[in-house]
Amino acid sequence: MNYKLIILSPSCGGKSSLMRYLREHTDLHIAETDEEVMKANNGVWPDDELKNKVLVPKTTNEIITRENVIYFASYIPTELLQKAKEKGFKIIVLETPLEVLKKRNTNRMKVEGYDDVSQWFKGQLNNYQSLADNHIVDLEVNGNQTVEKVADEVKNLTEY
Repeated sequence: MNYKLIILSPSCGGKSSLMRYLREHTDLHIAETDEEVMKANNGVWPDDELKNKVLVPKTTNEIITRENVIYFASYIPTELLQKAKEKGFKIIVLETPLEVLKKRNTNRMKVEGYDDVSQWFKGQLNNYQSLADNHIVDLEVNGNQTVEKVADEVKNLTEY
């Protein structure tokens, strides 16, 4: 089994739930942008400039050298996604409607004490549309399904 996937999803789009499910129910190798950034910065969360200009490119470049990995992110610069595709990665977007993202955001703020991330939704969704329009996205998966159904679709992509 050889798999190289990058899964993009906006904030509140289901990345954490899907990662948790895959880690609990499979032996697939999972990586995630924030975790990789923290490791690269000695466990300290960086400011936005260091994160976006140095650490995300550095960690993404390292991830795309791997042979078997599913990498989760909200944002990866287009040129790095193109480089990943050249190295055999499939780029997947979890599609989740704006209204659903807003509801999930409200619930996360109320129940889990998260910050409001709704200001990023439209920009993230527009970026994914641009990536699709430019043929960088290989597959769009309905992110409004149960985590089990999304996980099954992802697992099927690892069996090629």
